[in-house]
Amino acid sequence: MKNISKFLLLTIFAMPAFSQEERVIAKVNGEPILLSEYNKNKELLSEQYAAMSPDFLSQKDASEKIEKMVMDKLVNEALLRQKAEAMKIKVYERQIDEGIAEIKKRFNAETSVQADTMLMEELRKQGLTMSQFREKVKRDLMARKLIEEVVRPKVKTPDEKEIHSYFNKVNSIVEGKPRDPNMKKEEFEEYSNIAAKFKEIISERLRLRHILIKPASDSITDKNKALNEASRIKKELDGGADFEDMASKFSADKQSAARGGDIGYVIKGMLPEELDKVVFKMCPGEISSPIESKFGYHIVRVDEKRIAQKFKYEMAKDDIAQIIMQNSFADEIEKYTEALKKEAKIEYLNK
Repeated sequence: MKNISKFLLLTIFAMPAFSQEERVIAKVNGEPILLSEYNKNKELLSEQYAAMSPDFLSQKDASEKIEKMVMDKLVNEALLRQKAEAMKIKVYERQIDEGIAEIKKRFNAETSVQADTMLMEELRKQGLTMSQFREKVKRDLMARKLIEEVVRPKVKTPDEKEIHSYFNKVNSIVEGKPRDPNMKKEEFEEYSNIAAKFKEIISERLRLRHILIKPASDSITDKNKALNEASRIKKELDGGADFEDMASKFSADKQSAARGGDIGYVIKGMLPEELDKVVFKMCPGEISSPIESKFGYHIVRVDEKRIAQKFKYEMAKDDIAQIIMQNSFADEIEKYTEALKKEAKIEYLNK
């Protein structure tokens, strides 16, 4: 449970907590925690685990663990805000403006005017005035500042021995060695997640562009039309047509089409199996014949090929030092909030 708590604590202030439902599910020194905040945070945390550690969600008690983590998170946030207010930590109007600007970026709006409109619409839905919203942002920034001023200075830079020890444990997993029986399951999961990230970096990778021709339906007739269209485009490419222009004009994958068909770097296992089997045998500059997948017909060009690397200490040590410091930072936050809990009155009501 410890490394799960670390993940939780490092996500504090990841997003604003709006409050639409008025049902109170807990009180922290009299400050209410609302069901709407709980549900919003539960949804967010579940999505993060689905992306970062899907195996966790398959555990039979995953739901209970997430519910506890969310409640702990909301209680900790309230305690930190209250402590920051008691310490009279100063936050300036300019910093509140910057905090709101940071929040508006999450709307993925095309213009600042559109971002303003989307924010005001969200506040309207949640029954908040701009003044109330600014006060919430201010309190969250005060708590963040409290952490930076009081907790972060306690985090020490790891020494070489500590970094080497962590590297050896990760490297053991990268090399596929069996789990050390002395290592706890949760510890092993933490190192496995880190090992998976490094594997992505050192694996053979390709940078690809593609043109996707999608059939109008699953009928044989529409599939044949799509294949004929893909074959026509391949013939034009063989005749010297510009791949990026053709992708922009004809690809059904509009997101990559806007970048001339660029889908970035991929490693084995990321693509549909039909593509995987072909593209990793191709050379830079080579353009494939149409390849069928469940999405349609792909014409693929390999732009760059990077060979697999050996996992070495020198390449990983800076990243590992940062990971160790993040873990230490989370531990210090946990210690700090646990001390605050001992002095607090926390009431849990039925959800």
